[in-house]
Amino acid sequence: MIEPVARTLAGHRLFIHDEEYLTFGYTTGHFTSKILKLCFPKTPLLFLKQIHSARIVSDGEWRAGIEADGLLLERRDLAAVIQTADCLPLFFFNDERSRGGVLHVGWRGLQQGIEEKLAERLGVAFKDFSFFLGPAIEKYCYEVGEELLELFAKKSYAKDIFSSSRPGKYFLDFKAGLKLSLRALGAADSRIVDCGHCTHCSPEQFPSFRRDGGTGRRIFNFLILKNGANTGK
Repeated sequence: MIEPVARTLAGHRLFIHDEEYLTFGYTTGHFTSKILKLCFPKTPLLFLKQIHSARIVSDGEWRAGIEADGLLLERRDLAAVIQTADCLPLFFFNDERSRGGVLHVGWRGLQQGIEEKLAERLGVAFKDFSFFLGPAIEKYCYEVGEELLELFAKKSYAKDIFSSSRPGKYFLDFKAGLKLSLRALGAADSRIVDCGHCTHCSPEQFPSFRRDGGTGRRIFNFLILKNGANTGK
């Protein structure tokens, strides 16, 4: 099983999986973009202006300040970076480690079908990709109102992701919704792995918007290919 493990890099603790042709993982604690750059000093960091959309861009389409919530890499030695603080980072990569990236998936992204957009971009190659669900708020920490039931009513998995918590309120398991959608799109169960970390339940490790409010702290989720096309540098 491919899964990031806790390590110290540049004097800071983070979770990272590092192999010959792929590096990916997520930060903890009080990381900043400057600290992330210290961890990968020779690697350009490709950030997005995240807007809770279903838009995905490739590294060839990327430019500073571009609005999107997913980044598809096809060149090596670039870092796709997604920032989260309860939403879900979905890492994806093919067997050759020549294509991969990260999506920012909150309830809005899931409702808009960002994972479906990814499947469209990948085409028949989708079945050859593996998926890793990073730290995010989990079901019993994520209470929502009835309006979300209406927004998800047309999703085939809608009945599987909501459970009543109290009058007019429901627990939303958007991780389950994403997994069910990935399977319906053709991803094999063996290719979908969940880190199992709840951001809300882990104050010693991860920021959580629902728990902490607007502190500005974020998890930096990163993926770097080492077997893609040359960056031209």
